[in-house]
Amino acid sequence: MKRAAGAVAVAGVVLITLFGVARLWVLSSLAPLGGREPLPGLDDSVLVLWDSLAVPHVVARSDLDFFTTLGYLHARDRLWQLDLLRHAAQGRLSELFGGATIDADRELRELEISVIAAARLERAAPASRRVLEAYARGVNAWLERNPRPLELRLLRHVPEPWEPAQSLAIGVLQAWDLRTTGDEGDLAAVATSLGTARALELLPGPADSDAVIIGAVGEEQERLGGERSETAQHDPRLATRLRPLPAPRSRSWAWDTHGGRSNASNAWAVSGRRTRSGRPILANDPHLTLRAPSVWYLVGAHAPTYQVVGATIPGIPVVVLGHTRRVAWGFTNAMVDDVDLVAEQLSGDSTSYRTPRGWAPVIVVAETIRVRGGQPVVYARRRTEHGPLITTEWRGALDSGRAYALRWLAQDGAGDEVEALRAMAQSRDWTEFQAATERFGSPEQSVVYADTAGRIGYVLAGRVPRRRRGDWPFPSAGWSQAGDPWDGWVDPRALPRVLDPASGWIVTANNRLVGPAYPHFVSRHYDVPYRARRIVELLRADTAATAASASRHQMDIVDVFARRFKSLAARAALAAGRADLADRLRGWDGAMDPGALEPTVFWRWYREVALLTFDETPAYHPVWPLHRWLAAGDSPWFDDRKTPGVETLDTIARLAMARVLADRGLLPWGDVHSTVMQHPLARVPLLGWLLGFSVGPLRTGGDDYTVNNSTSLDEGPLFSSSYGPSLRHVVDLGDVDGVGGFILPTGQSGHPLSRHYRDQAARWLNGALWLLPTDPDRVVAVDTLVLVPRR
Repeated sequence: MKRAAGAVAVAGVVLITLFGVARLWVLSSLAPLGGREPLPGLDDSVLVLWDSLAVPHVVARSDLDFFTTLGYLHARDRLWQLDLLRHAAQGRLSELFGGATIDADRELRELEISVIAAARLERAAPASRRVLEAYARGVNAWLERNPRPLELRLLRHVPEPWEPAQSLAIGVLQAWDLRTTGDEGDLAAVATSLGTARALELLPGPADSDAVIIGAVGEEQERLGGERSETAQHDPRLATRLRPLPAPRSRSWAWDTHGGRSNASNAWAVSGRRTRSGRPILANDPHLTLRAPSVWYLVGAHAPTYQVVGATIPGIPVVVLGHTRRVAWGFTNAMVDDVDLVAEQLSGDSTSYRTPRGWAPVIVVAETIRVRGGQPVVYARRRTEHGPLITTEWRGALDSGRAYALRWLAQDGAGDEVEALRAMAQSRDWTEFQAATERFGSPEQSVVYADTAGRIGYVLAGRVPRRRRGDWPFPSAGWSQAGDPWDGWVDPRALPRVLDPASGWIVTANNRLVGPAYPHFVSRHYDVPYRARRIVELLRADTAATAASASRHQMDIVDVFARRFKSLAARAALAAGRADLADRLRGWDGAMDPGALEPTVFWRWYREVALLTFDETPAYHPVWPLHRWLAAGDSPWFDDRKTPGVETLDTIARLAMARVLADRGLLPWGDVHSTVMQHPLARVPLLGWLLGFSVGPLRTGGDDYTVNNSTSLDEGPLFSSSYGPSLRHVVDLGDVDGVGGFILPTGQSGHPLSRHYRDQAARWLNGALWLLPTDPDRVVAVDTLVLVPRR
């Protein structure tokens, strides 16, 4: 017995010792914030002031020295993230992870991101190329020091030098994440199973996206509701011809950093007429997949002509979201329908495809995927004049004689986003800011603007395809005369915009951009309007807004959707004999509070309603028509075709509630709804837990439709979330250096054992912000790094 106890004690000492050695090994890659370091490529010395959350304020004597320093800092703090993003963008994940990611690499290469990035670099303005080259010099200067982070050490991977095109490739990858596909393929699959008429019933209608940002160009649309649908009458013949197309393998193409969720975000600007300071207030919280480390990296830029504080994306050399002393801006995804599918008719041997001019050869591109620990995968990728063939997404498409070509706005290689973002930060007024946004290509963004002169504005930044057939909802026929679905682009000067609306506010929440008077088709797949409606409710009641009240609004957890339809759930609970629960639901205010039971009951009931409603529909459960049918009180879609009877909404609602109440262990919302920021290596057995790769789970409120968004993932545990505000930003243009600020969901550092890896999580959870002064003299520095030229 004593001998066994001694062995256990020795084993414990050995494990503790090994863990200590491992910890020291990990910490050896963590660079100190202070000191003096040489940085090749600098023209002059640069001062980096670190605040107590490790946000760097870079004081440089030239703009290019700032961009070189930013590359150095990104590599210093986020090298693993930089390397992972470029491998994803280039379809090279298998070099890191082995055979498990071969399919992902094939799908990513079909997007031709590297080709698009090369074309963008070729067309970039000389100033943009200089910025990209300066940034690459900074990254490579850190790589020369070779202090690899933990993840790269575990994978025994040595990163190659950084190239300017790789920064653009990461931008293109982000654009793909923010795409709006229009669901042509899904609708074609529904038409195959249920017929064209039933498929058309799934398109959004007037009540599905009725919160309109503006009416026609320059015309404010303050009214929330009552607009007619942008959907026109459709010729069903092409959908009938598409019936031989196979059903989709999945709804998610390629490597989706937003996990297949809708791209929810909030941004609003309030006029000085409605603020306590008398100057505008701007708020922005882009909703993306929450990862560890964060998608964003905060920085203060203090250079001669580039003076801005805000959020950067590692790999991209400019501030994306933020403010200067004079102007502020925020982004939400504009939901522009920027992806179409073109059905191609292939020859028997799949080497040719039919065009209006006759048969043309399918273009073959040789690809080689290098696989860590395995043999290279050599294969041929195919494309047509319309774009790459999506052969991995649509099973058997080539064998069936049909395939889809991907027509994506980014493929044209136009746009200079680096120059656009740089010019936005250098703008001094609305006129200069608008001109800067016209250099955007993709991703298409709803941009909200405010300045110290008291102006607030909105502009759609990016390109909008001019479609030959309007809002045709099915794939185009590549062999027809109108095979290419697009006929150029809407003039940038004709894109939606508004300045100083009479309401005193501008609200964007991925909601519908324009009313029916706008002459061009933009999209039908906007987000449902609940967040936009709630933000307007909050702003209407806030007649003397402050940065603090804007921050409170960002944390709001009242679900307008639940508030609207809770009576249906209450009626179902009453029919199930639970009068007590029915009373609770009727008296509930729709707040998705972590301690409340009503959110759990409501969302479990709604999910069961959706499952029962769409059980016969292949791979496609759209929310827009379901919400419309709930509002109407009934629909033929509520019939459960597995039963001999004909069900109604009341029947489906009762069946759904019975399923919920069969679970005797119903828990408060916070016990079933939590948020995790997951690291790519968190699932490695034991190691992920020991090293604390992921952040969370955090007990969170909110849901899919609250302003404080916390979307639940269908593929995870019940109501688990890894999606929400990836950043919060509030600025009062009356006191840019005194109130407001930014916050991330994790921290600045990408090193799991750094104290700055997760030190913003508590503030993010509680709605606190962190001030980034535009005046470097107001930075409270806890460390100082001096970077000097190396001659």
